[in-house]
Formats: sequence, C-alpha cells, structure tokens
Amino acid sequence: MAKFYCQCCGTDRSSVSSLTSSSCSKNPNGKYHSLYEGSEKSKYTCKYCGTDRSSISSLTSSSCSKNPNGKYHVPAM
Repeated sequence: MAKFYCQCCGTDRSSVSSLTSSSCSKNPNGKYHSLYEGSEKSKYTCKYCGTDRSSISSLTSSSCSKNPNGKYHVPAM
C-alpha cells in the first residue's frame, strides 16, 4: 500500500485526502499537511543546507538556519 507524506513534518497517511485534511503545526504556509511530491528514498536531503536524514520526519524535526521561509529543514524533491 502506498504512503503519502507531509513535506513539512513527515507524517504519513494511506491517501492524499486523509493527509491534507489533517492539521500540521510545522506548515509555514497553512494549517494542513502539505503533500511531499518526491519519491520515497533511503536518504532525504534539505534543499536549503544539504543536511541528510533517513526519513522526512527526522529531517524536519530539527531547525535549518538557511531556510528563508521557516525554521525547519525542507526535503528536496
């Protein structure tokens, strides 16, 4: 079964509609989860600073001083 991830916090759901209908405290542009449109990977890299982590949730759990739009790392597609 496919999983759909939030790009802001790494939460996963089995459908896009269930993901995007739930609130996300880390989304700087709104109050709902935002779909990560990249593919599943063994390693996720922050698009602003290059930090690598094994999951989106571990990447977005720490702050990024180079992110101009918020304070967390953002996974590159």
